[in-house]
Amino acid sequence: MKSYLTKFKIVALVAFISFSFIGCSDDGDDDEKSFLETHGGTVWKLGEPEDILNIYAQINSSASNPFEFWLYNGLLECYLYESITDDGSPEVIEDRENKVEIRIGGDSGEYGILTLTVSGNILRVELDSYEDGELVESEAFVLERTDESTDDFEICAS
Repeated sequence: MKSYLTKFKIVALVAFISFSFIGCSDDGDDDEKSFLETHGGTVWKLGEPEDILNIYAQINSSASNPFEFWLYNGLLECYLYESITDDGSPEVIEDRENKVEIRIGGDSGEYGILTLTVSGNILRVELDSYEDGELVESEAFVLERTDESTDDFEICAS
């Protein structure tokens, strides 16, 4: 009887270890959605209507136009609109579920690396500006998720 229990324990231990490896194995990143797929269509804001600085940003699911924003102009009572594509063709460098890095700018030696990271209802935006491959400025700010729509914003005349 003792040898039967020993065999049973060994078989159970081998089975447990086998299932542990299977359960913990890396299935690859095939199931992980990209940042743009996960957060495309979401709107984020910095500031309130009464604040001097009021920015809305929208993440798009398109790699050719992944990010656009609206900046409120209190004097004209309208929004200045900018697309990330206004500064040249964006190049998505890294695209994971909650983080994306985008290179913005042309081949002139001046470019920026925009990093967007989402954690819950917070979007952290970092912009590193480069000239001739050297970092010249680094900025960071935080936006909060909002249900507000950018569709009804009055855009300032050009």
